[in-house]
Amino acid sequence: MIYFSRNDVLLCNENTELPYLDLVGGTWNGIVALMESGDVFYSRLYHNRVTYLSRALYYALKPHRRRIERLSAESLRLLEFLRSVEKADNEAMQTACCFDRKTQTKALDQLISEMFVTVIRRDQTIRDNWCTFYYGLSEHWEQKKKNAVGGSDCADAACLLRRQFTEKQVITFLK
Repeated sequence: MIYFSRNDVLLCNENTELPYLDLVGGTWNGIVALMESGDVFYSRLYHNRVTYLSRALYYALKPHRRRIERLSAESLRLLEFLRSVEKADNEAMQTACCFDRKTQTKALDQLISEMFVTVIRRDQTIRDNWCTFYYGLSEHWEQKKKNAVGGSDCADAACLLRRQFTEKQVITFLK
């Protein structure tokens, strides 16, 4: 949690441009616990890679994302299913929407990228550094810490993003 008190973005996997979990001394179980508690938001903000966001950045970005007009028909169908349940794993989403794995993954990734959906909690632990997840609406994640928006002195998305991204990247994230 200390990392996110001073930073707003962390990647899951190694990257030459941005901090990532191993580089900052984080652990898989640690980041999963932060997602489950509502302290960190699971997204695909940076180049469609798993990107963990602080609560402050999540709330600042929210008005700039969630663009329903950009969703595919499959993503819309999956979103409707997720609105009808509290959470679902990949298999449940595939079954309910009659999707093959590739279609379900693509639809889910789009919903995650647009911040409609995020990780709600751990499903099955595969090994010490990997597990599957239950996904749900971002609003369910928000409810984990009611009235907690984040501890940043800068509520503006551009201001928060400039801490770790170039101006060109900031413009891309916000359009």
